[in-house]
Parts: sequence; C-alpha cells; structure tokens
Amino acid sequence: MDIKFEDNKVIFDKILSDLDKFVLETLEFMDFKYVIVSGYIPILFGRSRGTEDVDIIIEKMSYENFFGFYEKLTKSGYWFLNSENPKELFEMLEEGDSIRLAKRDIVIPNIELKFPKNKYDNYSLQNSRIVIIDSNQLRISSLEIQIPYKFYLGSEKDIEDALYLYDLFSDKLDKSILLNFCKDFGIELKKYGLQ
Repeated sequence: MDIKFEDNKVIFDKILSDLDKFVLETLEFMDFKYVIVSGYIPILFGRSRGTEDVDIIIEKMSYENFFGFYEKLTKSGYWFLNSENPKELFEMLEEGDSIRLAKRDIVIPNIELKFPKNKYDNYSLQNSRIVIIDSNQLRISSLEIQIPYKFYLGSEKDIEDALYLYDLFSDKLDKSILLNFCKDFGIELKKYGLQ
C-alpha cells in the first residue's frame, strides 16, 4: 500500500469496501467536528478483520443542532437503533452513553456516536488526522494515542490492531507523543517487542 504523508494528511488509494462506502456516505451528514477512533482505523488501512460498528466521537452540540442531524439522517434512509425519539437520543449522549445509527432495516454495520467523555476523547477530537482516499476525506484519531489505547484495551484483537498500525506507520509516528500516551495508559512497548 502506497501511503503518502503531507503535513497532517495521510493520502492513499484503495478499492473501497462496503464498510468504507457506508462510513463515507454517513460522514457526509456530519457538518460538525468528529473523529473516528478504535477498530475501523486499522481496517481502513488494510487490516483484514471484521467489525460490527465504527466508533466516532462528535463534538458536544445543542439539541437543535443534533435534531437537524437526526432529521437529515432519518429522511435519507437511516435509523437509530437505541430510540426513534431524538430527545431521548440526545439525552443519552449528554449522559455519556453512545447511540447507534445504521441504514434502515440493517443492524450491522452501524456507527456508534458519543460525545467526548475524558481528556483522551477531547485530545482525539482536537488532534485528528485527515485521511484522503481518492476524492474522499475523513478524520481519524491521532495514531500516537490510538496505538497505546489499543494496547491498553488488551484483547487479542486490540493488540493485533495496535501492532498492525505500529508496523505500518512506525517511521511516521511522533515517538515522544506516543511514549507520553504509553506512560498515561501504563503501556511498555518492549513487552510487545517494540521500541
């Protein structure tokens, strides 16, 4: 895979999967700040594994702005899995819960949306990286926080995701930022044969 880096952008070509198309189509409705985090990032960059959902942190917003987003989606063939009531969905977000949306009559794949809950979510939202695939554009979490976080989660799948991203991008990572997040999450890279 030929990946180019320009400033804060990652540029590459790929044949879009059905999941990629679903994500890109859904992002067109988001006229607010967002960042994709977690398992979809390694999949985006070619890791072969399945996922049921795509995790996206969205900026906190007013109910009016959320309702406009809700209306656009529901009029365009989407539905929310948690509730059909936009006020209930917004209250869930405000209480720190996630909400899920998908194409109508489909459950998987779905997109899981949440407001930032902690300093790491806020960091990811404020320090996202732009990915450009052909004429498509999306925002992903900084790899310097994504990799340590995946190690921190600790499942076999998460560790494999972290190793995949580290191997793919090791020469492009800001190691000082990466190591700071490793320290925050209590991760020792040498445990995984990394330096």
